[in-house]
Amino acid sequence: MTPRHRWSLVACLMLGIASVRADVIVDYVFDAGGNNSSALNGLAARATFQLSGTQLAILLENTSTGVPDGFEVSDSLLVSLGFNLPEGVWITQGNAAVIGPGSVGLGSWSSRVAGDSVAEEWIWTNDFGGDLMESYAQVISTSSGQGGGTVTRFDGGSGTVDGPFGGIAANPPLLVVPGSQPAVSNAIHFDVTLNTTLSESDLAAVAHAGIVEFGSDARYLTTTPEPASLALLILGAVVRRRR
Repeated sequence: MTPRHRWSLVACLMLGIASVRADVIVDYVFDAGGNNSSALNGLAARATFQLSGTQLAILLENTSTGVPDGFEVSDSLLVSLGFNLPEGVWITQGNAAVIGPGSVGLGSWSSRVAGDSVAEEWIWTNDFGGDLMESYAQVISTSSGQGGGTVTRFDGGSGTVDGPFGGIAANPPLLVVPGSQPAVSNAIHFDVTLNTTLSESDLAAVAHAGIVEFGSDARYLTTTPEPASLALLILGAVVRRRR
């Protein structure tokens, strides 16, 4: 192989790496615990992961149709997303946190519309989350109680965030957000940069093994049921089949 051909091959490989693209959509609907043990009553969330090279975009949506009994307004807000990137992969920069397409600001953010930044109220970390999110290395949150190390605001500021307000309400909101408090109905779009790219299968594994948090430790949801819940689902399916 001549030097010219060798450099052509390298260029093609680099172009292939840079053009890696993958999209994964996951729904978080299974109970993973929290401070409220009432039935979920329609509590749910969705995340769309879009990867282009080392740029990871995440659209986080509150898709709830109801909330558990006893939930206050702050409990009904989607406030955190946790996931684990593969070993050797991490977030290097949080580029943007903006109101998602078709979404609007609520309360003190009522003048904000789709595309407007809410970066001053959202953080990212590679140092794990709080409470039930301790086993998740990467966390995006509007709650300051995250991580055991560096926590960075999306706007680059040095102050803390005031979650759970600043979080994501359903559309339409299931509980009224006070005019003095910020929130978004019903999606926020996040952009982060990774230190390296992922395969489509790796991205799917990351997305499907994630967790979301509502309120301040009010409730956590995953994409798959906990072992005890899974056993009940299987038992129910067997009973229905016998009938």
